[in-house]
Amino acid sequence: MKNIKKIASLMMALLLLLSMAACGEKETFDPNNIEEDNTTLDIMCLHKGYGFQWLTALKEGFEAANPGVEVKITTISKNDIIRGDVRNYKKSEIDLYFDIYATGMGGLVQEYSSYYGGKQALRPLNEVLATQIPGEGITVADKLHDTMLASYRAEGRDTADTADDVYYGLPYMQGAMGLYYNETVINEALGEGNWKLPNTTDELIALCERLKEAGCYMLVPGELDQYTRTLFIPNWAQYEGFENWLKFYEGVGYDKDRSRESQLSSLIYMQQGRLESLKVAYDLISPENGFVLSNSAEIGTNNLNDYQKRFVNPKNKLALYPCGDWLMQELKDNSGETGDASVIKMMKTPVISSIIDSVNGYSADQEARLPNISDDATLSAVIDYVDGKVDTLPAGVTDAEVAFVKQARNTVSSQADMHMVYAPEFSDAKALANKFLVYMASNEGIQTLKDHCVGGFAPYKYEYQNLSVTEQSIYDATKEGVFVGDYKFHELFFFAGARSTSLSSAAGTMDSYITSPVRVFQSAEELTNEFLQENSGAKWDSIISKIS
Repeated sequence: MKNIKKIASLMMALLLLLSMAACGEKETFDPNNIEEDNTTLDIMCLHKGYGFQWLTALKEGFEAANPGVEVKITTISKNDIIRGDVRNYKKSEIDLYFDIYATGMGGLVQEYSSYYGGKQALRPLNEVLATQIPGEGITVADKLHDTMLASYRAEGRDTADTADDVYYGLPYMQGAMGLYYNETVINEALGEGNWKLPNTTDELIALCERLKEAGCYMLVPGELDQYTRTLFIPNWAQYEGFENWLKFYEGVGYDKDRSRESQLSSLIYMQQGRLESLKVAYDLISPENGFVLSNSAEIGTNNLNDYQKRFVNPKNKLALYPCGDWLMQELKDNSGETGDASVIKMMKTPVISSIIDSVNGYSADQEARLPNISDDATLSAVIDYVDGKVDTLPAGVTDAEVAFVKQARNTVSSQADMHMVYAPEFSDAKALANKFLVYMASNEGIQTLKDHCVGGFAPYKYEYQNLSVTEQSIYDATKEGVFVGDYKFHELFFFAGARSTSLSSAAGTMDSYITSPVRVFQSAEELTNEFLQENSGAKWDSIISKIS
């Protein structure tokens, strides 16, 4: 049926084109003239670390729940295939894309709209977000983890009002990243019961010192930016607090006397949390301290499977590894082996120790965030309280301080913005596509996905049961997650060219700036100054001119 309709539509379009050509007019795309086909749903899925089994299982579950409906899945390995398909919309039958790499959703929409006579290439999914999930009494938006929406709206805004936000995509995975540890390696190195998971970055550094003395190391692939995404961004957000950290990605800086907000300001690069997080990065992964395996970057640049196989094999004495929740599924798909999955675990993100000095940089009074927490031992004790390990707080610590520490403790890196589903305007099965997306958000859909993806979790609130040891650790580390990432939804980044974690003046990634034995920037302060120089004065004016 769908092919017949497509042929008919193309014939009508051809007649229209000939008519317009005779009049000297240009054809325009009109999604309102598409006839709906409510029985067939075509999906194209790009292969990423989670594989395809989960999508096949969702297809089968959806078809079973909707007799007479057929879901067709096309799997691909190259992103350019999807990009070409969207551009060639007159010949495409695809109704949902999982997914399209982009520097930002706003940029994605802008890029493809040029192929549609100025109209939107991708359709907003606000209607899906507002839909109540059958039998659950909750909307898709309300079921999403609370901070997920912040990561993929199409554009920034000048006010706190969210009423006009537009969402052109939905995450299909939470894409959590964290610091994994090989429990066997650490137990053999330090003795079972003679170490504990770090609450703070000072405690993490102390653990790395002990591991180094025992000949065990952290594995950090310098060119893959996995440390930056796993710890640098979360530590930065912990120090600033989620709302203030997000102002960076909205282009909101403070003026030189730090007394008021100024929209689209290069002073976003003066957020103290960026510098503090960079200091931790230099302490943890720079060559001088020797915590990272010295030849990490030489194992196989951009070959994740080499890193992963080495980490899970205890004979390599690799204790720590920053990676995503796709780790075990990738190992299973790429090598058929996952090592001993009972000892590979993800820890909760250690809280940046300098948070005790954090102030609200966007307030006139510059009030201290944690005035009654003066040292790392007290901070760690508050974290134990937040984690439910102890029942009492250190003397003098207030409820407001506990709330700020709790937000920091639950801050976790997310790559949800890189694992998105999009819906094209040319689809002739919009209603069915929406129904499929709502099904994915249902308890049945979430459990189906989890049962067919090792380590992968949907981006929704859900009580998981019967998880493997590795999966349980990921769930424990992320179930109350305050999710943060390298969010480039504002046109300042996706269109004007402002950079968040890389420099045009230096090759490589943030990780490579720090882990290289021959470094261009010798300290966190030096690297921060380079960001300030690159985003100031005439250079910044040039960036702003592109969107003004």
